[in-house]
Amino acid sequence: MESPFEMITNVDKVENAYYIEVKPGEYNAKYWNKESVYFADEAFAYFYTTICKYVPQYQPTQVTEIKAETWLRISNQLQELAYFLSTNPPMIKLKKWIDFSKVKETYKQFDHHKNKYIRELINMINEFTVWITKVCQTQSYITILGT
Repeated sequence: MESPFEMITNVDKVENAYYIEVKPGEYNAKYWNKESVYFADEAFAYFYTTICKYVPQYQPTQVTEIKAETWLRISNQLQELAYFLSTNPPMIKLKKWIDFSKVKETYKQFDHHKNKYIRELINMINEFTVWITKVCQTQSYITILGT
């Protein structure tokens, strides 16, 4: 995996167990689903604040079933985050969107690689929100299978 900010659509490319699986549909006690998308846990952590805004009980280590209509609100919020990031905001304003205590990269490390990280994070958000919109057309739930 070249960038930690990558949405993986092929389960065969998942390198280890430190991935969050996002599965179309309800939880069925099955992992490593071909129709799921996967994120390195440190990359998915950048979505923590946004997801918790709509699903306060969300925990990255647990299974969380989320209704499609809630996912569409999360997707809209993620698109707002992507737009905000595209404005090259000062680091202090990123704290509203990103809980740096939840991500692997520290505030200082993110600041050091800010342009690269922002570009890659925007790409990941765009890819994920397209996927969410498509899945919500046919599924009532999308489930996060935590690490």
